[in-house]
Amino acid sequence: MTLLSLASCVRSPGEGGRASISGSVEIERRHQINNPESIADTIPALDTEVFIVYGENTSPDDRVFTNPDGDFTFNWLRTGEYMIYVYSEDISSSPGPLPKVAISQSVIIDDRDEAVMLETILIHDDY
Repeated sequence: MTLLSLASCVRSPGEGGRASISGSVEIERRHQINNPESIADTIPALDTEVFIVYGENTSPDDRVFTNPDGDFTFNWLRTGEYMIYVYSEDISSSPGPLPKVAISQSVIIDDRDEAVMLETILIHDDY
């Protein structure tokens, strides 16, 4: 008699599902990047890289670019935890050239057909 053992497969976050995460990115442009009083305008962030991290991974697993309206979508995701992030100019009050910082949002997909819509991600840049 042959005994077959079937291991249950636990799927981790990532591609291979039917869920999606969508959102939009806007740029708040400032005359002086570290002065909140110097806002010139807020516009859609076109052709901006948006990154996604699956579960507990430490580096980005995928990226997309925003469309001309600043919108993006990650399709074909499974249930689980995700981190979405975009780079922005640092708006801290330190003098001198400032590095870019990551602006991120955590997302949990609970249903395999879920379409998650994120709050608008606001990044900053010089005018």
